[in-house]
Amino acid sequence: MSRRKDREAALKVLFQIENKTLAINKNTAYEVLELKYDSFSGQIVEGVIEHEEELVSYITPHLKNWTYDRLNKIDKVLLKMASYEITYKDTPIKVIVDEYVELSKMYSDDDQYKFIHGVISKLNQDKEK
Repeated sequence: MSRRKDREAALKVLFQIENKTLAINKNTAYEVLELKYDSFSGQIVEGVIEHEEELVSYITPHLKNWTYDRLNKIDKVLLKMASYEITYKDTPIKVIVDEYVELSKMYSDDDQYKFIHGVISKLNQDKEK
Protein backbone atom coordinates (compact mmCIF):
# COMPACT_ATOMS: atom_id res chain seq x y z
CA MET A 1 0.00 0.00 0.00
CA SER A 2 1.34 3.47 -0.85
CA ARG A 3 1.84 6.05 1.88
CA ARG A 4 -1.06 8.07 0.46
CA LYS A 5 -3.38 5.05 0.72
CA ASP A 6 -2.01 4.38 4.22
CA ARG A 7 -2.88 7.92 5.27
CA GLU A 8 -6.33 7.61 3.73
CA ALA A 9 -6.93 4.32 5.55
CA ALA A 10 -5.74 5.85 8.84
CA LEU A 11 -8.07 8.81 8.24
CA LYS A 12 -11.02 6.44 7.82
CA VAL A 13 -10.23 4.60 11.06
CA LEU A 14 -9.64 7.75 13.08
CA PHE A 15 -12.74 9.42 11.66
CA GLN A 16 -14.89 6.48 12.73
CA ILE A 17 -13.38 6.67 16.20
CA GLU A 18 -13.83 10.48 16.31
CA ASN A 19 -17.39 10.24 15.01
CA LYS A 20 -18.52 7.85 17.73
CA THR A 21 -21.85 7.36 15.96
CA LEU A 22 -20.96 3.79 15.15
CA ALA A 23 -20.16 1.21 17.76
CA ILE A 24 -16.60 0.94 16.57
CA ASN A 25 -13.33 0.68 18.33
CA LYS A 26 -9.84 0.65 16.97
CA ASN A 27 -9.67 -3.14 16.67
CA THR A 28 -12.95 -3.33 14.78
CA ALA A 29 -11.83 -0.53 12.48
CA TYR A 30 -8.61 -2.38 11.72
CA GLU A 31 -10.56 -5.50 10.84
CA VAL A 32 -13.11 -3.69 8.66
CA LEU A 33 -10.40 -1.84 6.74
CA GLU A 34 -8.05 -4.84 6.75
CA LEU A 35 -5.19 -2.82 8.22
CA LYS A 36 -2.09 -4.19 9.84
CA TYR A 37 -0.97 -2.77 13.18
CA ASP A 38 2.63 -2.54 11.98
CA SER A 39 1.78 -0.73 8.72
CA PHE A 40 2.33 2.99 8.26
CA SER A 41 -1.42 3.52 8.63
CA GLY A 42 -1.37 1.51 11.84
CA GLN A 43 1.50 3.63 13.18
CA ILE A 44 -0.47 6.81 12.48
CA VAL A 45 -3.64 5.46 14.10
CA GLU A 46 -1.77 4.26 17.19
CA GLY A 47 0.27 7.46 17.43
CA VAL A 48 -2.72 9.78 17.13
CA ILE A 49 -4.66 7.81 19.73
CA GLU A 50 -1.70 7.63 22.12
CA HIS A 51 -0.78 11.34 21.82
CA GLU A 52 -4.23 12.82 21.19
CA GLU A 53 -4.28 15.31 24.08
CA GLU A 54 -0.78 16.53 23.24
CA LEU A 55 -1.64 16.88 19.54
CA VAL A 56 -4.81 18.85 20.28
CA SER A 57 -2.87 21.21 22.57
CA TYR A 58 -0.25 21.61 19.81
CA ILE A 59 -2.91 22.41 17.18
CA THR A 60 -5.16 24.73 19.20
CA PRO A 61 -2.91 27.84 19.38
CA HIS A 62 -2.58 27.79 15.57
CA LEU A 63 -6.32 28.06 14.88
CA LYS A 64 -6.53 31.77 14.19
CA ASN A 65 -9.97 33.14 15.12
CA TRP A 66 -11.23 29.59 15.58
CA THR A 67 -11.53 27.01 18.35
CA TYR A 68 -10.73 23.34 18.15
CA ASP A 69 -14.27 22.37 19.17
CA ARG A 70 -15.73 24.29 16.21
CA LEU A 71 -13.71 22.31 13.65
CA ASN A 72 -15.58 19.67 11.73
CA LYS A 73 -14.58 16.13 12.64
CA ILE A 74 -12.70 15.34 9.45
CA ASP A 75 -10.54 18.46 9.87
CA LYS A 76 -9.82 17.54 13.49
CA VAL A 77 -8.61 14.14 12.35
CA LEU A 78 -6.55 15.53 9.46
CA LEU A 79 -4.83 18.05 11.73
CA LYS A 80 -4.10 15.47 14.42
CA MET A 81 -2.62 13.15 11.81
CA ALA A 82 -0.48 15.92 10.29
CA SER A 83 0.72 17.13 13.68
CA TYR A 84 1.59 13.56 14.62
CA GLU A 85 3.72 13.20 11.50
CA ILE A 86 5.39 16.57 12.08
CA THR A 87 6.17 15.70 15.69
CA TYR A 88 6.97 11.99 15.61
CA LYS A 89 7.89 11.02 12.05
CA ASP A 90 10.71 12.04 9.72
CA THR A 91 8.34 12.85 6.88
CA PRO A 92 9.44 15.98 4.97
CA ILE A 93 7.10 18.91 5.59
CA LYS A 94 6.42 19.35 1.88
CA VAL A 95 5.10 15.78 1.75
CA ILE A 96 2.97 16.32 4.87
CA VAL A 97 1.44 19.51 3.45
CA ASP A 98 0.79 17.95 0.04
CA GLU A 99 -0.72 14.75 1.43
CA TYR A 100 -3.05 16.36 3.95
CA VAL A 101 -4.15 19.10 1.58
CA GLU A 102 -5.08 16.40 -0.95
CA LEU A 103 -6.96 14.40 1.70
CA SER A 104 -8.76 17.58 2.72
CA LYS A 105 -9.79 18.20 -0.89
CA MET A 106 -11.16 14.66 -1.04
CA TYR A 107 -12.96 14.47 2.30
CA SER A 108 -13.56 17.94 3.75
CA ASP A 109 -15.60 20.95 2.71
CA ASP A 110 -14.77 22.72 -0.55
CA ASP A 111 -12.19 25.29 0.54
CA GLN A 112 -11.10 23.77 3.84
CA TYR A 113 -7.86 22.60 2.24
CA LYS A 114 -6.63 26.22 2.45
CA PHE A 115 -7.28 26.25 6.19
CA ILE A 116 -5.57 22.85 6.61
CA HIS A 117 -2.56 24.11 4.62
CA GLY A 118 -2.28 27.21 6.79
CA VAL A 119 -2.50 25.37 10.08
CA ILE A 120 0.02 22.71 9.03
CA SER A 121 2.43 25.44 7.91
CA LYS A 122 2.09 27.17 11.30
CA LEU A 123 2.63 23.86 13.12
CA ASN A 124 5.82 23.35 11.17
CA GLN A 125 7.05 26.90 11.84
CA ASP A 126 6.43 26.34 15.54
CA LYS A 127 8.42 23.10 15.45
CA GLU A 128 11.38 24.80 13.74
CA LYS A 129 11.68 27.42 16.51
